[in-house]
Amino acid sequence: MKKIMVALFAVALGMGMVSCNGNTKAGNDKDSTATAVEKAAPEEPKVNIADVVAKAKAEGANWSVDEWKAAYKDMIRGAMPMFNFLKDMQEKMKGADDDPAKAAEALKTMAEMEDKLKEFEPIEKAMNEFEDIAKATANGKAVMEDKAFEEEINKEFDIPEGI
Repeated sequence: MKKIMVALFAVALGMGMVSCNGNTKAGNDKDSTATAVEKAAPEEPKVNIADVVAKAKAEGANWSVDEWKAAYKDMIRGAMPMFNFLKDMQEKMKGADDDPAKAAEALKTMAEMEDKLKEFEPIEKAMNEFEDIAKATANGKAVMEDKAFEEEINKEFDIPEGI
């Protein structure tokens, strides 16, 4: 979750830098929104992350590594609205350095970003709690520290690097 907050702050700083850039060179980028829609993964089933956290609290000490991985995937599925928003923010920022219109669009999203961050606070809190529960067990800790699994998750759920 700390990575998410750092990414959000980086996006906000990037938008600030773009607005102060003064570069008026227009880019030839394709419509990034259309590209993002084309790359979007099929709709994942809805998951209540509060239920996953409660189950991890109650049963997590007895879970195998595979059960922790399944629970972690469920947490990601439940948090997909937040990850999709972050991906959209990244897409909106692409080409903003070279295209004043895209820079203006990126600046307009700052108010939206503030509102969304407030909306996502419960998700972030639940994910942090889940991570704490996982790190308190040997198998959960192994999953949380497994870089190959993290890369697999990012690829499976189309989560860009840095989010």
